[in-house]
Amino acid sequence: MRIPSLLIALPVLGASAWAQQERSHFYLQLSEGIVFSEDATGVPGGRIGFDPGFSVGLAFGYEHYFNERWSLAPEVELFYQYFTVDEDDLPAIPTFPGNEDDAKTFALMFNGTLDAHITSQFSWYLGAGVGWADVIKYEAWDSGNLDVADSSGFAGQLRSGLGFNLGGSSDFRFGLRYFKTEPVDIENVDTGDVDEIDVGQLSFEATFRWGL
Repeated sequence: MRIPSLLIALPVLGASAWAQQERSHFYLQLSEGIVFSEDATGVPGGRIGFDPGFSVGLAFGYEHYFNERWSLAPEVELFYQYFTVDEDDLPAIPTFPGNEDDAKTFALMFNGTLDAHITSQFSWYLGAGVGWADVIKYEAWDSGNLDVADSSGFAGQLRSGLGFNLGGSSDFRFGLRYFKTEPVDIENVDTGDVDEIDVGQLSFEATFRWGL
């Protein structure tokens, strides 16, 4: 009698866990990533590369389940990333050696993420976001006769990856984030010439989401 009882109990427990997971809920989310930036071209110094950096995101959102397979989560996120100019390329920038190699961005993002729940435990997600970057710094071009005229502007991002349910409404996620701000102007204060840094950043990130 024990084996038939177990065969009946397991599907019931599985259905119960699925039902618990698919309840709509608020959540808090923390993301950490390794950042790789595109090369900057057409800037003082020519083609300039960047070393890998890091990113951190903190988000608050609401995951709404349409059914057991699909859910949509609008969220608001504070996002920060930091990376540096490649030390081999830094001497090519005209203001070297007085310049710093730091590059950073702080942004407020409004995101939407669609989840396809493959099973009760695994999901695939695709998201997009728009927002405002209040601090856009490329300090290697912000010294001497070079001035980074813009320090804020619009930002956008795309995200995709896989999710793993840790039980209840808590998840672990691993995926990619592509983030980009509008071009940043670099002005030569002596000549009045203006160039642009127009690069994006790709992050490989791990994300923890806790249901509230």
